[in-house]
Amino acid sequence: MFQTGLLIVTQPLLASRNRIPIYLTGIKKLIQNTLYVHIQPVTPRAALDVANFHIEQVPYTTSVRSFIKEFYSKSASLCNNLDVRILLNHISNKPLHNLSFNLHSHCDIVFIDSKSFGVATSTNDDLFKCMQKSFMLGKSVEFKLIGSWVANDGLHVVTEKEAEDEIIKTYCHTVLGGTFDRLHIGHKVLLSEGALLGQNSLTVGVTVQAMNQKKILHELIQSIDDRQKAVEEFLTDVKSSLTYNIVPIEDIFGPTVKDSKLECIILSEETRKGGELINQEREKRSMSRLDEYVIELLEDDARLSQYEEEKISSSTTRKRLLGMLLRQPPPRPELSSNPYVIGLTGGIASGKTSVCQYLEKLGAAVVDCDKLGHVVYLNGTPAYEKLVAEFGQEILTEDGEINRKALGAKVFADKSLLEKLNSIVWPEIGRLAAEKIQQFHKEGKAVVVLEAALLLEAGWDKIVHEVWTNIIPPAEAVRRITTERNLSEEEAKRRLGSQLSNEDRIKRSNVVLCPLWEYEYTHLQIDRAWRLLQQRLSKPDEVRPRM
Repeated sequence: MFQTGLLIVTQPLLASRNRIPIYLTGIKKLIQNTLYVHIQPVTPRAALDVANFHIEQVPYTTSVRSFIKEFYSKSASLCNNLDVRILLNHISNKPLHNLSFNLHSHCDIVFIDSKSFGVATSTNDDLFKCMQKSFMLGKSVEFKLIGSWVANDGLHVVTEKEAEDEIIKTYCHTVLGGTFDRLHIGHKVLLSEGALLGQNSLTVGVTVQAMNQKKILHELIQSIDDRQKAVEEFLTDVKSSLTYNIVPIEDIFGPTVKDSKLECIILSEETRKGGELINQEREKRSMSRLDEYVIELLEDDARLSQYEEEKISSSTTRKRLLGMLLRQPPPRPELSSNPYVIGLTGGIASGKTSVCQYLEKLGAAVVDCDKLGHVVYLNGTPAYEKLVAEFGQEILTEDGEINRKALGAKVFADKSLLEKLNSIVWPEIGRLAAEKIQQFHKEGKAVVVLEAALLLEAGWDKIVHEVWTNIIPPAEAVRRITTERNLSEEEAKRRLGSQLSNEDRIKRSNVVLCPLWEYEYTHLQIDRAWRLLQQRLSKPDEVRPRM
């Protein structure tokens, strides 16, 4: 396998569009990380001079636009794990002086779709020298002719349809905006369009976290810094000749109502209305209207379930993270004598019990820390004596047991008393949990789940190998609490407010689950998490974080 490859497309674009699935199917078997694509179609009567290979300017036309969209769209379904990047530096409708590329990754293999390169593939010294001037090639490069993958390979006769190819109107300064969470194919098409329509500069607005609160699984959205960095890295990789202004935005307007030199805004079908609002605001400020170019949404041919969107979207990308390993578990050599322990946590009403019940069906043993919490208060336990000594006889019932309601009323009114209570109770629960884990170990259980709402607050994450977290939106949690536990909305919000936020839990978690949808989808997440866990247990040295 090669890390990074370069595909040079020399055939007329209509013929090449038809071959995209064939090319991608073959290439994905050889490339692990990144595939760059260089479009340089040769006219039917032209011969490609290998000895004097150089990049030629390509006009931005309707066929080029269609090829870029089609290539990205097909790559999403055929090789979703491959980072495809179509190079744009040489595509322009104005004269260009620098047609070379400064790629972020060295290419280890070059795929060529023309037999004109056939002689050079066996001894690639001349070809290497020529292409090294234009592309970042590794020290040892392999050249592969892929025209043989397609029957009747050869230069395609231009059809009437291709002859009607139209030049696309471009602008000096373009603008677009979005969340840009984990750049996907839809983002790449949008950004590429902005970079091609803009001859001098492209301004990109990236939404701050406050604008993303209503998005599905917004807790998993990358930081604004990470998203801005990803946008800049992609754009400078595919078209380094343009000036980019990548800025955080706190509303739908951003720089569009401040920068009078902007001429065209690139929109998705979802943000079309926002474009009109921007133009209305510009008119109020006596600014010229922006031309609007709308990108059609791409269908997600790699859709895994009915719970994912039909279009390619960041929401679906985040859903696919559920059950995946988000970050590497820390080494736990002190737990080597234990079974593998999963700490399952989450806020009130987040569905921890249901998840544990399903994990039991899959073969895990479960330790319920909530039940252990009741045990530590019983008369005769170590915690009992400490609690009576600390809080007095008034916390006892007539039969000598601890009145937890009376104790709760006492400590919840005083934070220092609550901290004292926790310092007594939490270590005892942790001790009982460790004993229970060892008991399951003796019974031959390979995986034990430690279910604990306070897992992170109490420090019990130190006795587990991985932390799995259940999250649901606060509004849904309030609905469940008021409906299922007969509490007022005010009390439900108070209880939620006293706990760690979803974001804080995720920062300390290895796997995230979201039981927000039907049981079927929750089970799909758990199945994925369990399957990947079994892979980690069978090959502990090959664990790789996904986030």
